[in-house]
Amino acid sequence: MKRLISIILFIIACSSSSDVVDANYIQKNLNNPKIILIDVRNNEEFRNGHIPNTSYNIPLERLRDDFKRGLVNISKDDTIVVYCKRGILSAKAYEILKALGYNVKHYKGSFEDWKKRNLPVEME
Repeated sequence: MKRLISIILFIIACSSSSDVVDANYIQKNLNNPKIILIDVRNNEEFRNGHIPNTSYNIPLERLRDDFKRGLVNISKDDTIVVYCKRGILSAKAYEILKALGYNVKHYKGSFEDWKKRNLPVEME
């Protein structure tokens, strides 16, 4: 329960931060090779629909290890945008990647917001 409260407080704290982005930011940067989208939902959720041009699907439970072991090839000069279904998992992913020294942003609205706006969705 404490962990959930911490995540919720983190999301609230980030709400005015420049590290929080919205659907407009993602739309403007969908074809920008320096903006890397990472979906941190599980593989099944990803296959059932994700934001176009998402570079990686790395479930949150694997994120730290995959980056530490060098399984993900992203320059620290690039900007990573993390998202999930509702913003809770991606808030944790934001913390992990920030601690590893990456330039990372959090799409707080996440995939639910993307769908509500009737924006394009890719399927696997």
